Amino acid sequence: MKRATVRWAQVARWCWLALILLQPAWFALLPVPAGAGNWALAAAATVPLLLPLGGVWRGSLRAITWAGYIAMLYLVIGVMEAWANPPQRLPALLQISLVVVFVGSALGYSGTSRKNSA
Repeated sequence: MKRATVRWAQVARWCWLALILLQPAWFALLPVPAGAGNWALAAAATVPLLLPLGGVWRGSLRAITWAGYIAMLYLVIGVMEAWANPPQRLPALLQISLVVVFVGSALGYSGTSRKNSA
């Protein structure tokens, strides 16, 4: 793999890991009103992110693509919370940022990996 491809995969990997770590921090550890203080909600928000984790960590293009689809749900949730719930705006904006960087890195990884295989 070329250097650019590896860099895109690393950015995607670390953004995905940060998104996983954000969910319990936001929904279970942050005090109300910035968080819900609810471990069940934190688990429900974290489990879908764990499904493609192995493939994202290995740099599988298929897993990163599916993770991008899953990330769109978290983008919608982040935008909704940032817009409608001012006390949760900061973690919501962090979630939006992580999703945008992840999707951008997934697109960059997809483009560079296809150029390398052609």
